[in-house]
Amino acid sequence: MLPIPSLSIPLRAMACGALLLAGTAQAHNVWLEPDAQGGYVMQFGGHEGQVEPFDPAKLQRVHAYDLRGRPVASEVQRLSDGIRIRPDARAALIAVELDNGFFSTPGGDAQMQPLPMDRNPGAVRGVHARKFHKTVVQWGAVLQKPLGQMFELVPQQGRQPQAGQPLKVLVLLDGRPRAGVRLSWGEHGSPVTSDAQGMASVVPAPGTNTLQAILRVPVQGDARTTENSYEYLLRFAAH
Repeated sequence: MLPIPSLSIPLRAMACGALLLAGTAQAHNVWLEPDAQGGYVMQFGGHEGQVEPFDPAKLQRVHAYDLRGRPVASEVQRLSDGIRIRPDARAALIAVELDNGFFSTPGGDAQMQPLPMDRNPGAVRGVHARKFHKTVVQWGAVLQKPLGQMFELVPQQGRQPQAGQPLKVLVLLDGRPRAGVRLSWGEHGSPVTSDAQGMASVVPAPGTNTLQAILRVPVQGDARTTENSYEYLLRFAAH
């Protein structure tokens, strides 16, 4: 697990209003796209295929593990327009955590502002948005082990999924099984919901699959927000 130092990269501020006012099916997230040099370029966005710039200071951690679940090095490279991850050649799994911060609004037609409620006079609704991701490089026992992410999807098999065959996934929040989490293939797939044991069954298609999970949790007694938002993308290939 590698903490990410503060990065100073000249990026435009992302468009926050539409992001947080969007419905469940329009959620944004963070993920990795492989490049020709054996690395991965970090992406943010996703709604209707749109990619947006993001503040690199919001990136909290990058994890890389080998097939047995042992941590391996992962270099975080600064680019002119974003972030590139170059993991050790032994990496079988790469995971990312991003805290997108606090947003709030006075309600009505007013857009979300990138401020906690206690710094936005008149705000009646607030959201604390966190993003999580795993990219599967190679399937193995490491996939079945929770990594300790605050919100996490854990496949229940160590072998590569077969297209058209069910794949069971465990949903965890703070390390505990979480019921009622919405999962779908991207933003347009038919959703399923995790059961009382935090389990859900999904059926991958041939090629690259992107499993999305979304959870909204009401918050009381916090002057900064009225809701915690957790969003996850699990990306892997199926044959």
